[in-house]
Amino acid sequence: MALGGGLMRGKIMLLGWNGMHPAQHYIQEYIDLYEHIDDPVYLRKAEAFASWYENPIDLPGRFYLQTIVQLFKENRLAKGMCVGLGRQLELKNITCPTYLLAGDSDDITTTEQVLDAEKYLGTPKNMIEKAVIPGGHVGLFMGSRSLSDTWPGIARWIASH
Repeated sequence: MALGGGLMRGKIMLLGWNGMHPAQHYIQEYIDLYEHIDDPVYLRKAEAFASWYENPIDLPGRFYLQTIVQLFKENRLAKGMCVGLGRQLELKNITCPTYLLAGDSDDITTTEQVLDAEKYLGTPKNMIEKAVIPGGHVGLFMGSRSLSDTWPGIARWIASH
């Protein structure tokens, strides 16, 4: 935080994320770009993604450190000991239909973490849907395969509840 002037700089976080899979971020993405250099649709998508991904926002250092300690180290949300906007937050108070979607290669939020949420929620078990699909963290929400193969079914599930 000192180097960021009290902020957790997004560019520093980006270095960490890219360092998790350096071959993908520093080699494969350029190979992919070369292989699709004549595809304007691919290039537009790649440019839009890079514009978003390569420019993460800075976070207030105090917020960042509080999040690391309270959510990750102390696991307060799962323990029912997290406070937000002056209120005790308890996952058991969530009783609405819930869809737990995990990526089989997500190394930010693992499959086990996602599916384990079921035991903390107050949602009846018959109102919880679970799925594990191919892909990583960002791919769950932005990947072409998940958008075409998974999300239409989730949308139908939501509409039916």
